[in-house]
Amino acid sequence: MSSRALDERALRVLLVEDNPGDARLLQEELREFSSANIELVHVDLMAEALRVVETARVDAVLLDLSLPDGAGLGNISRLLQAAPATPLVVLTGTDDERLAVQAVHEGAQDYLVKGQVTGPLLVRALRYAIERKRVEEGLKREEAARQTAVFREQFLGILGHDLRNPLQAISGNAALLLRYGGLAEPQRKAVNRISISADRMARMINDLLDFTRTRLGGGYALSRTRMNLHEVVRQVVEELEVAHPKRQFELGLSGNGWGEWDADRIAQAVSNLVGNAVQYSPEDTAVSVSLRDQEGGVRLEVHNWGLPIPAERLPHIFDPFVRAGDMRSAQRNGLGLGLYITHEIVRAHGGLLRVTSTAQGGTRFCMDLPRHVAPAAAVG
Repeated sequence: MSSRALDERALRVLLVEDNPGDARLLQEELREFSSANIELVHVDLMAEALRVVETARVDAVLLDLSLPDGAGLGNISRLLQAAPATPLVVLTGTDDERLAVQAVHEGAQDYLVKGQVTGPLLVRALRYAIERKRVEEGLKREEAARQTAVFREQFLGILGHDLRNPLQAISGNAALLLRYGGLAEPQRKAVNRISISADRMARMINDLLDFTRTRLGGGYALSRTRMNLHEVVRQVVEELEVAHPKRQFELGLSGNGWGEWDADRIAQAVSNLVGNAVQYSPEDTAVSVSLRDQEGGVRLEVHNWGLPIPAERLPHIFDPFVRAGDMRSAQRNGLGLGLYITHEIVRAHGGLLRVTSTAQGGTRFCMDLPRHVAPAAAVG
């Protein structure tokens, strides 16, 4: 909360003091300092103080170290454990600089001697304590953000290098064995399974890299170029036709496919959508892919006749680790990140990704992308 906002409303201060006389003197000092907009809540036990900070708004705490159920300087850590973001000012009857330093080391923002406290001094100490605590919390957030960035880079490094390199070696050697190994049929099948599994693991690692970038703040750094989306969609469908020779694909391309997009990311998004349609639909049904113009951009639609996505799952279909289909009828081939990643790619392009799914109409994903160039300039 800003200092201006604090000035506009009463500061709610918790006074933890078991001596009725000292408590009354502090209340009178604040009352005489009429310009102070402070609401004072008084308790005389540590247990009551903990209950208040855990259940109600408190802007600052005035804490006596000598309480019947307290533990001296240990009271500070107990209160901060219950309300770590609440500034705390220690009150004591002893003018002891060593004790004051210890109190600050324990987490207090200030230290006041009861006999020396005046209304203006008390108000100033409270406001300074609140401001110091705000700065301290800001520094903690900055440090947490820095550590998150370091963790992100370490995690991305492990995924991008330490795991992918061995997988590439496995895939490469499996390919060599399949091509030149002179293998018997059982051996060929075993090596082929190794190759397929390595490729699937590589896709999972790529998905985790994308997921980590988006969730830890890296986002998608797009490299937009002038490209024809027809070519990308046609290539993706042709690759899936080779991978799934028993499946039927219906491809419809119309209008002007030119625009400014990141070709690799768009290909990834289209591949995720069409591959998802293949995975969650029966082998004897067609997967339809269509691309057409719409005002200001293009619309890609991918349709399949698989079981409808349950209504309760639809609002969360683009969340991470959620799969589109009924898991009783589909093989688990990934981490459930494909649709999340696709949604983030489309969003990074300023587009929109939606889905409808019914037993009568099948499941249809619609991806709307703005061109970012004038249609006339894109022709050629």
